[in-house]
Amino acid sequence: MPAADLVLKGGTLVSASGRLEADLVIKDGKVLAWMGGELIPSVGEVIDVRGKFLLPGLIDSHVHIRYPGGGERENFASGTRAAASGGITTVLEHPVSSPSVYSAEIFSDRKRVCEPHAYVDFGLYGSMGSENLDSLDELAEAGAIAFKCFLQDIATPGREEDYFGVTATDEGVMYEMFERVAATGRPAAVHAESNDMVLHGMKKMQAAGRNDIIAHHDSRTVANELVSCATVLEMAKATGARLLVCHVSGGTVVEFLRSARDRGYNVLIETCPHYLFLSLEEVVELGPYAKINPPIRTAEERDHLWRELARGSVDFIGSDHAPFYKEEKEPGWEEIWKAPSGAAGLETTVPLMIDAAVQGRLELEDLVRLMAENTARHFDLWPKKGSLSPGSDGDVVVVDLEGERPVSRDAMFTQGAPSALLYDGRTLGGQVLMTIVRGEPVYREGRITGGEGFGELVLPRNP
Repeated sequence: MPAADLVLKGGTLVSASGRLEADLVIKDGKVLAWMGGELIPSVGEVIDVRGKFLLPGLIDSHVHIRYPGGGERENFASGTRAAASGGITTVLEHPVSSPSVYSAEIFSDRKRVCEPHAYVDFGLYGSMGSENLDSLDELAEAGAIAFKCFLQDIATPGREEDYFGVTATDEGVMYEMFERVAATGRPAAVHAESNDMVLHGMKKMQAAGRNDIIAHHDSRTVANELVSCATVLEMAKATGARLLVCHVSGGTVVEFLRSARDRGYNVLIETCPHYLFLSLEEVVELGPYAKINPPIRTAEERDHLWRELARGSVDFIGSDHAPFYKEEKEPGWEEIWKAPSGAAGLETTVPLMIDAAVQGRLELEDLVRLMAENTARHFDLWPKKGSLSPGSDGDVVVVDLEGERPVSRDAMFTQGAPSALLYDGRTLGGQVLMTIVRGEPVYREGRITGGEGFGELVLPRNP
């Protein structure tokens, strides 16, 4: 056997289908072999991981670092450091930025400005919307991992440039958008909330003098999501598009989508940790810091979501990391409509899922399926990413299921730490000990050990 660069000795390898005790050998950034007590080849470094679990590099399917837009809410260095500390080896960055990624030229420019600051690998979404229908082919050729659209023609005041090319003016445009994306073979990802129903719900709450976090929830109903999902399901079926419904907020909508899939609709379902680990009843005291779109739902919806997750209905989990300044959130205490929607999540997503494994709510195999294998397969990155098979990238997350660890904003690497209140102070079982990207440890027990600029853009295979 040729000399190796890194051997992780004595751990338990975890895939979606099972576990294997073996030494993991990495050479030139790739998994070289698994070994079971054989003579270890000459090696640059041996790390003892006895009693620990080795997961394939985990992929966050839903990230809004927004760089080079977004001001100092986050930059690509701080965001990818946060990913590394949270056990994420690849982030899939959504197209909202200044400008949004609505052309091949902007895609190439975003790669140019992001790559020198990346600590982990990353893929880039392209925008799909009313303004860029003729640019979708060239975006796919440039390497867009998928396309994203908001099913509405509104943007947050002051952020119009961020949303240019990523909103749909009407259903006719939406249908043509699905036709164009279907021809590329890439996933068509949607934020499934109806513009008309959102505006009507907000006006109704404001007319009633309701300005708190529950009013935000009541203005963006489960019925809203269901109506939007019904529309895009039929459009995707008619056009042959690979539909991805992002950040589904509760069990009712997941069940609806799963039922459609059982009937032959081609739909992928993503949910997020805040819908699994929080409920509306719990976050009232967090006010604007818990304002997210779609809203965090009731405990009943959350429990229904867990049942659908156990059934295998959910394809993958993404953080929907979207930090804002504390100063931007605070006005929402007086009027929830004044606060932007979004929260930091890169550093808490995997620890929350590990804690769920410790508590017996899921298995580590489920975590691998939901954040490695499925994600890599559906975004056409398999087997380069999401696998520990020989020849795959040497991306590994070393997990310890023993002990407990508090969530603390003070220990976070994200620049959104001051407003990261969702889980602050919660004690979680287990932890991420080490994050390895292409054979290089980039995070080790509380420290960033990788270099800025080590991360690379990943490109999907031809579908």
